[in-house]
Amino acid sequence: MPAFVLAAGIAAATYCLATKGAPAVDVARYTEASAEWLQASELSFLPDSRNAVPGMKPVAETDALALYYDEETTAIAVLDKRSGKVWRSSPEDLDSDPIASPYEKEALASQVTVNYRDDIGTLGTFTSYAMSVANGQFKTESIENGIRITYVLGNAEAGIDALPKKISKARFEEKILSKVDDQAKAALRRAYAPTKSDPEVLERLDTYVERPLVLARVLAAFEQAGYTGEDLAFDNEENGIGGGLAEKPSFTVVIEYRLEGDSLVVCVPAGRIEEAEGYKIRNIELLEFFGAAGPEAQGYMFVPDGSGGLIYLNNGKKNAEVYSQRVYGDDLNDNTGRRKQIAESVRLPVFGLKSGDHAWLAEIELGEANASITADIGGRQNSYNNIYASFMLRGEDELELYKGSRGVEEIQLLTDDRYTGDLQIRFSFLSGNDATYSGMAKLYRERLRAAGKLKPLEAEGDLPFYVDVLGAVDKRKSFLGVPYKGIVAMTTVEEAGEIADALEARGIRNVRMRYLGWFNGGLSHTLPSKVNMVGKLGSKKSLRQLAERLESMGGGLYPDAALQHVLRDNFTFKPASDAARFVTREQAWRYPYDRALNRMNANLGTYWLLSPAKLPHFVDKFMKGYDKYGIDAVSLRDLGDLVHADYRVRRVVFRENAKNIAAEQLAKLSGRYGDVLITGGNAYALPYADQIVNVPMETSHFNIVDETVPFYQMVLHGSIEYGGSPINLHDEQDTRQHLLRLAEYGAAPHFLWSHESSSELKFTRYDYMFSTQYTDWIDEAADLYARLNDALAGLRTETIEEHIRHRDGVVEVRYSDGTSIFVNYTDKPVTVNGVRIEAQNFTVGGDSR
Repeated sequence: MPAFVLAAGIAAATYCLATKGAPAVDVARYTEASAEWLQASELSFLPDSRNAVPGMKPVAETDALALYYDEETTAIAVLDKRSGKVWRSSPEDLDSDPIASPYEKEALASQVTVNYRDDIGTLGTFTSYAMSVANGQFKTESIENGIRITYVLGNAEAGIDALPKKISKARFEEKILSKVDDQAKAALRRAYAPTKSDPEVLERLDTYVERPLVLARVLAAFEQAGYTGEDLAFDNEENGIGGGLAEKPSFTVVIEYRLEGDSLVVCVPAGRIEEAEGYKIRNIELLEFFGAAGPEAQGYMFVPDGSGGLIYLNNGKKNAEVYSQRVYGDDLNDNTGRRKQIAESVRLPVFGLKSGDHAWLAEIELGEANASITADIGGRQNSYNNIYASFMLRGEDELELYKGSRGVEEIQLLTDDRYTGDLQIRFSFLSGNDATYSGMAKLYRERLRAAGKLKPLEAEGDLPFYVDVLGAVDKRKSFLGVPYKGIVAMTTVEEAGEIADALEARGIRNVRMRYLGWFNGGLSHTLPSKVNMVGKLGSKKSLRQLAERLESMGGGLYPDAALQHVLRDNFTFKPASDAARFVTREQAWRYPYDRALNRMNANLGTYWLLSPAKLPHFVDKFMKGYDKYGIDAVSLRDLGDLVHADYRVRRVVFRENAKNIAAEQLAKLSGRYGDVLITGGNAYALPYADQIVNVPMETSHFNIVDETVPFYQMVLHGSIEYGGSPINLHDEQDTRQHLLRLAEYGAAPHFLWSHESSSELKFTRYDYMFSTQYTDWIDEAADLYARLNDALAGLRTETIEEHIRHRDGVVEVRYSDGTSIFVNYTDKPVTVNGVRIEAQNFTVGGDSR
């Protein structure tokens, strides 16, 4: 065989091996959708002795609620029979709104809004009232304990395009004139005239026919003649026009309302959505004005921004931007080099509204990873304060086209594939003392516990002390002037043991140590298809001994791994096959955000986004390698923190699919290892987490948000141990302020330390770790922990029942055993309910003390 033939064969085989990639899962398995329709029947109503909602009739009822329906507008209302409060899907007095324009009033009256794009990317909007209800294009049926409404949104009238542009004189006389009465013949003869080029072909006189009354008469005449769509296609094609009736934007959307006990469940089966050819739905806004509060209402909207935020009703901030955030944070899978905003993530898919002595809480049960939550105050576009969820059905991105001297043109792209799972929201209702954000948190916590997603914490003893220990990092070095990437050991296993000993010597035994950068090249490790410890740090034996040492103290060791982000390339990872893809079909290669430049900066390092479809394969590989270390605990850096899509054309993984894949892998890892630590703490990860760090301890401080509250902590406390972000890397370096926030939020302290000086990290991608040497912090940390442990250790298994802001800077946190933590952020001592709290301090009181 010639050498060049052999070489070509080897090259081809090598290329195939290099691009084949890891096996992918069947993504369709991770789409949650009802297999069958609920059986429907003709719309029927229940007897109505209350007349609680004038103009509406009852269609379903439970012991707690009654569902009412308006046949003309398709609006619904929920009567809370326990309190007598009625919650409406549209404001009752919307027609008299002095601010709203006619278009806004149509939005106020709508239950669903569809945003779509046409073939060239132009964005359009259809509201269900204007584009369906007003035209009578909807159907309502009864289902078990509820109703189903099918909306056809769009102009159902064919218009002038239902008439042939040209038609032969012979066919015109045979197919149409011969079959209509004299009055119709007169209208038709004025609508068509012979063409100049061929008198045997008639042409439509558009300037005449377009007049509304004329068009109606001509359309009626063609209908009388029995003219069909097939006839239209034949005539247009015969005369070189081509095609039949042109498609207009039209969409069919189904909404189901059902009562389940004390909840209203609203479901949009996205798989049942129909679209006109050439038009793609971008997103759906659902029940935009459910429970909207008017201009005189007192209360707030709860938004899940970070730890939780409140937007006071009618707060007058008309110049502030509307609140809008994606659940589980922004999707990193976009090809822009910009970052929209620096913000806390939405960790919990819930939102709510309090008006007077009544409130409601909404939980997005299905489709939440595709969802965004939006809230706005009254007085801007209309008089109503409203909060709602919208759902992206397609991936969207922008493509920049360079047009020479004419600059750059941006084109908006949507994926061809559409998400087809169910979109579902559960509304629950509260009154009296429960109608607060504390009541909302308690309701959500109890629901999670009832579903087995949270379990009461049984551990007793000291508060955890979370410490991230930085192992090895990569750093650019040079040898004889030749640059290369070397490994720097910031903390060896032996030195990590010294840190543990130093903490124990200061009375801290429950040390939860997260070991970062311990394998496969350090902190920015390669994909963990194999698990090889960095030799400079120690050995398998020494790592296992460190784990045993920490366990004997009452804590634990959590070796850390990133499983969704490929931080360093190697031959195991095949970008062409294994990387996620942008909508623009490019491989998802990303850069960290540079705060100094306000954009992504490749000089800070690069990474790939792993396709979620490949995640199970690499998790299995990691577990196989990790099991050899004999450690029954693990830290998962990104699996419970971030969700991203993959828009590979032949295998689209929407964020909701990716979330379900990640949850499955978390369940697998939790089943294998007895103690799992995650970061961030998104809702889908809670059932599998034993420890959480980097939980949100504040909001994003958007201008429209008036108050920060510990909603997230009120849901978790008593079920999962947690800590915030590392104190020594925070912008606020005053540990007293951190002490007060930890006391208020019931959180354990969290630090990130190294044995070597952080000066080793200068001019590397890790220079954000500006103060990590543990000797600089350990004494201050021990003092902070001692005070916090004394106050909170006995409350670890208790739930937070109520959070009360007595005045600006003075709060009380009440626990289930009757204990209260009083926190005073002000510069002066204060007294609350007979309890004195010194300036910038906290104290413990309540019934149990």
